[in-house]
Amino acid sequence: MDLILMHPPHLIALPCLYIATVYRAKDAIAWFEELRVDMNVVMKNISMEILDFYENHRLMTDERINMAFNKLAFNP
Repeated sequence: MDLILMHPPHLIALPCLYIATVYRAKDAIAWFEELRVDMNVVMKNISMEILDFYENHRLMTDERINMAFNKLAFNP
C-alpha cells in the first residue's frame, strides 16, 4: 500500500471519511461535492485501494505470520 507516496494526506483522509459515511449509511454526497475534488480519484480509486488493503490483511492470521517468521529464522 503506497498511498502515502502517491497522494497527499488530505486525499487519503477524504476516502476514509467517505468509507465511514457509507458504513454508517449517511448521505454526505453534497458535502463531498462542495470540496471540489475529483470524486473518481478520491472516492473510487483510493477508497478501493484502502478496502483492498484491509481485505488482504484480514486473511493474514497470527498462525501464518508466525510461520513466515519461523521460516526467516531458519534461513540466514
